[in-house]
Amino acid sequence: MWKQLMTGAALPIAAAGLYMWKEAFRNEVKETVVTDDRFPEKAPLALFFISDIHRRRVHPSIISAVKGRADAVIIGGDLCEGGVKKERIRENIRRLSSIAPVYFVPGNNDYEAGIEQLTAMLARWQVTVLKNSWAVLADDVYLLGTDDLSEGKSDKAALFHNVPVSAFKIIASHNPAFVRIIEPEDQVAVLLSGHTHGGQIRLGPWGMYEKGRWKNAGGIHMLVSNGYGTTGLPLRLGARAETHLITICRPGQTT
Repeated sequence: MWKQLMTGAALPIAAAGLYMWKEAFRNEVKETVVTDDRFPEKAPLALFFISDIHRRRVHPSIISAVKGRADAVIIGGDLCEGGVKKERIRENIRRLSSIAPVYFVPGNNDYEAGIEQLTAMLARWQVTVLKNSWAVLADDVYLLGTDDLSEGKSDKAALFHNVPVSAFKIIASHNPAFVRIIEPEDQVAVLLSGHTHGGQIRLGPWGMYEKGRWKNAGGIHMLVSNGYGTTGLPLRLGARAETHLITICRPGQTT
């Protein structure tokens, strides 16, 4: 009888484990159009955002889904972690670089893996590393990239240095908590982040962190992504893996 009970319990446990594994290894590109009348009157801007890759290999289907459609790629931190083979990191950088120019902001696990070596690999593929610095994506459209907040390396003053007040500002920050540092007078339009994995394993509405989503944060279009990879066990529940194709435009513009 005891053996039968154990066998009966093993099947649903195995099924649940398989489901959670599949959720962790999904290859999904979520498409979002962000309309904002502060955006300069020009063609829409398409950004591919991927965060928290960790140990995963970026699947070719992700690349083919956005290649030719994105104007820039933003890696939102935790490109890797300690113990990930250099060959895998290089291949992920190569694949993402085939889409469009790439911009990278560090995450806490990138420091664990060795930020100096990682920066050298990124340089080989002409990836722009933003550590409390910025780059111009288009006329009067600025991408500001923070260094990692949880490592105590973010510097808001350096981040905004010489950025025109009137510019349309997009911030990429691995840690979404950076939003607490932003003031209304900073006139930030968009903030892209990850780090939390959406809680990774959730029981209904409950999880260690809020489920990834878009939200309005004091007039800022803010994304907290569930991320692409996992930390610890390669399992997800209620916070499936995701990447993002984000089109920013003025209301009424054709996308």
